[in-house]
Amino acid sequence: MELPISGPSNRFLTPQRDRRWPHVLSALLLVAAVVVAALGLVGWPRLRSTSIHYELIRLRAEVSQLEQRERSLRLELERQRSPERLANRARDLGMVPPAPAGWSAPSPVGVAP
Repeated sequence: MELPISGPSNRFLTPQRDRRWPHVLSALLLVAAVVVAALGLVGWPRLRSTSIHYELIRLRAEVSQLEQRERSLRLELERQRSPERLANRARDLGMVPPAPAGWSAPSPVGVAP
């Protein structure tokens, strides 16, 4: 019993490399390069735009925080400048109101002339 042999049936036929293969491979690589270049030209600006958008969101949040900080500092400054607060601080430091014009100023307590 004879087994079928895969391959050419002509024993004088010598196997040769397909001459179209380098051309097919070159065309395939060229198409792949064009596709990658097109994706890069389309994708890169979108990627850059997205990163700029995220940076803008971060900066807006930072501006909002800084504005809130400025408002709180202005409020604290107005509290510190209030007349009651200034009068209390002056009293704590031992300051007295000035005497009216033409009157002599009272002598400070505990100071000998």
